[in-house]
Amino acid sequence: MLPLVQIPALGCDAGLYAPFNAALGTPGQAIIATADRLEGCVAQVLARAPAAFILMGTSFGARVAMEVALAAPGRVKGLVLIGSGPGPVADQAAGLKRSERVRGGEFENVLQEMGKIISHLPGPRGVATMEAFRAMSRAMGPEPFARQSDALAHRADLWPRMGEITCPVLCLWGDHDQFSPPETAAKIASAVPHGQSVLLPDCGHFPTLEYPEASAAAVKAWLLQTQ
Repeated sequence: MLPLVQIPALGCDAGLYAPFNAALGTPGQAIIATADRLEGCVAQVLARAPAAFILMGTSFGARVAMEVALAAPGRVKGLVLIGSGPGPVADQAAGLKRSERVRGGEFENVLQEMGKIISHLPGPRGVATMEAFRAMSRAMGPEPFARQSDALAHRADLWPRMGEITCPVLCLWGDHDQFSPPETAAKIASAVPHGQSVLLPDCGHFPTLEYPEASAAAVKAWLLQTQ
């Protein structure tokens, strides 16, 4: 198997993938991108990634992963996307307001608000996932979190370019994702030449924490088909 590079979600670190990696049987290489524009995040990832790799990203990290796949198609040999679409920012003012609040002393309030919808709380790991998100974000700190938020607030529309991603693509989504609609998974899978989508039931925005074993099984099956 090629090296697996993982780009965590907004505010998150390698812990987002720890249970998943254990189930998959590979350590993975987490690269935390913290530039305030997506172009800078792409540069950070490519500077640290191997020459050729499988790329996996969640939410903010999935958006960065799409940008990386477009910027370096010869290096990205497979792409796993979780909880993020290629579309432009829907409300830039709201995204920039989040960054402003984080920098203005409301970091904990933002984490409390986001945590309530980050996972499917009735699920078996819903509450634990919510708390894990908040803990990782506190460890990251407000300024890197705000820079990631800035990058998302300036994202452009990648839908017209998705057909350029010719490597195999797996869209792994929770069917209760409140940040990115589950139907986005099928739409992306149809927009790329070699796409598949998997929906996990009773799962929210972070499948690798909420259902690490099921997530690993889906990725293993996909890898067997594509490698």
